Amino acid sequence: MVKVRLETSREHVAELARLRDPVGAVEELVWNAVDADAERVVVTLERNDLGGVDRVRVQDDGNGMSVEHCEEYFPPIGASWKKRAQGSPVKKRALHGKNGRGRVRAFALGTLVRWTSVYDALGGRRQLVIEADRRSMDEFDIGDPEPTDDPTGTLFEAFGGDEQLDLLADERARSSLTTAFATYLEKYPDVRIEYDGQDLDPAAEQLHARDYVLPSPSGWSGEPARLKVVEWRRPVTRALFLCDGQGMSRAHLKPGIQAPGFEFTAHLTWDGFDDVDAEDLALTEWMPDGPPAGVLAAARDQLRAHFRARADERRREQVAEWRREGIYPYAGQPIDARERTERETFDAVATTIFRHLPKSTGTRRTTFAFLRSVLAHEPSDVLRITEELFSLSKQEREQLNRLLDRTPLSALVKASTAATNRLDFLAALEHLVFDPEARDRMKERTELHRILENECWIFGEEYGLHVSDRSLNEVLRQHCHVLGREEPTGSPVLRPDGRRGIVDLMLSRASRHRRDERHHLVVELKRPRLVLGSAEFEQLSSYAQAVRKDDRFRDTRTTWDFWLIGNDMTDTLRELAHQPQNPPGCALNQPTYRLWVRTWGELLEDCEARLRFYGEHLEYQSTTEHAMDYLVRNHGDAVAELVADGTIPAPRSMGTASHSEVRA
Repeated sequence: MVKVRLETSREHVAELARLRDPVGAVEELVWNAVDADAERVVVTLERNDLGGVDRVRVQDDGNGMSVEHCEEYFPPIGASWKKRAQGSPVKKRALHGKNGRGRVRAFALGTLVRWTSVYDALGGRRQLVIEADRRSMDEFDIGDPEPTDDPTGTLFEAFGGDEQLDLLADERARSSLTTAFATYLEKYPDVRIEYDGQDLDPAAEQLHARDYVLPSPSGWSGEPARLKVVEWRRPVTRALFLCDGQGMSRAHLKPGIQAPGFEFTAHLTWDGFDDVDAEDLALTEWMPDGPPAGVLAAARDQLRAHFRARADERRREQVAEWRREGIYPYAGQPIDARERTERETFDAVATTIFRHLPKSTGTRRTTFAFLRSVLAHEPSDVLRITEELFSLSKQEREQLNRLLDRTPLSALVKASTAATNRLDFLAALEHLVFDPEARDRMKERTELHRILENECWIFGEEYGLHVSDRSLNEVLRQHCHVLGREEPTGSPVLRPDGRRGIVDLMLSRASRHRRDERHHLVVELKRPRLVLGSAEFEQLSSYAQAVRKDDRFRDTRTTWDFWLIGNDMTDTLRELAHQPQNPPGCALNQPTYRLWVRTWGELLEDCEARLRFYGEHLEYQSTTEHAMDYLVRNHGDAVAELVADGTIPAPRSMGTASHSEVRA
């Protein structure tokens, strides 16, 4: 048996594994199978007595993995044999993964993972077993090859999965995999992928597809980029896939457009993406001007135009159906320009409210006649009337009536507004901390700090702000106030080196289980361009030591978390913050306090996960324009300099969005 160790740090492997994304892990395993020339891949979800998924198997009939290849290809992270290959080993198919990370993604499916692979070798067929444990994710045990008569291929098995595996049984998991492999299965019709007992069939799930050739960006002399827009029959996660010249997806972004009522994905294929690392591709929208940024902008412009046209097509198709059913309130051709305008307005309003109407033909005919009368006699009232009468279906009105027994309508409006505002703020914060220019210009105390002290929900819904940019003395005063104690007296609270510490943010929450227990969160923010290291961690640690050593803080019912937040950190600090016995990010775990080192990426990912439900049900996706509108409207003073010098995009003028943009 051979033991190989991945050539990277253990905590880095944990980050790459994405343990909370089992669907992504299955996708990577299937890509590995088809890249090994598999013609059939079978993903099996084994369920327990309660119907939950507790085991995952992925079987393929590909070429298998030889022991020589395993010893060469398993150790390096960030490198793959596929970068050097011109195609798959035998059939020369286009290759997908080229970053050498698929094998660590498997840990999202279980604490123990195993590959049993059969391959052809000199002297006969051999079977090889590779095993690894989540507790030591940088080590893989490669067994000794043994003779076998079994057919070539690889069986992957994961054991010890948690409740997150139930996500694989959700219909959205099948939809996600269907969209991910749509272009590949179209290109290679001999490949079959079975998921949980049923083949993935993108063609059957597609409602509409259209291809476009995009204009080439300035400075590009190669083949023009191509965009394929696919509309789906079922709900899917909207995505803009960035594909290499052979159509293989390398990364994906948010589409960045509004298209209400459409379930779609888009595939942007361009030779210019071939030699760009996948992580860099994921940051394409933050790149400065250049061919990649130009191609992306052209793709989004084409997406907007596509869905404007598709909305018009849908409207014409719906009107034609109404004519056949005999419920359209107009006959023949319009007699003048006024009636033509009236009909166009009717078509726009009627197709908007149609899905909220009862299915009765008679009711629809009466409703359309009423709507025509309003347009003919009181056209200025049409928006008010449709908003009051047709914005909700019968079922939606019943649900609303039950809800209004317990909460006023204004609260519902406030809740939906708060949710969309938060989605806009996350998009704005993502721009501030990741865009290269904004990240380098962002100031810690006068800009980033001032913004976040009014958006403390990003650290957790349960927290309330008590201290912002104040000394440890103020932290002590607020601590005593929360516990109902008298105002503290005596000497000031000092750090171990005798200096007074200034805390960025202190938040508190009451225990949900015990009324008299409290928890405090102290957050130390660092400007995005700073690489966190020992000096920053020592600063955080000094705050914890000041609290621990001062008798006035001591209370067995109170616990503390201290967070250090930045974009990146040194390898030494990353190793400290990712110890096997602690949760990821926890550098020190004591009974009454913990020290954490967190990245903006992790924090944004947590917030997006909390808000995903609201974004999907409100059918809302924030754009750069929306994000900048929110940022300037709510934090104008803090970002005034960044807007003035063009570091962040200026917001659109209120009310200047074109009608076509609103519709698309």
